[in-house]
Amino acid sequence: SIQALWTAAHHKLPLNVVIANNGGYRIIKQRLLAFHGDDNYVGMDFADPPVDFAGMAKALGCEAIKIGDPRELKATLASAFGRPGTKLIEVMVDGKV
Repeated sequence: SIQALWTAAHHKLPLNVVIANNGGYRIIKQRLLAFHGDDNYVGMDFADPPVDFAGMAKALGCEAIKIGDPRELKATLASAFGRPGTKLIEVMVDGKV
């Protein structure tokens, strides 16, 4: 859970967490569409307000970064692995089904 980030930061664990933020429950939307052929998704989007995982991680004592282009992930990970402590990398990805 997100609260585990506080524990990791508190104990100064060398942990890198990557979150692919698609703005909702995209995998569940895909399953609903596949099984039911229905694209009426109730409560599946994190749009109002959007969830800021990097902001939450910072509030819990972690280093955090949000990247808007998945192509930035390789360089961001290389940088993260070179530093101590708990880090969260939030990668913004397309949430459309």
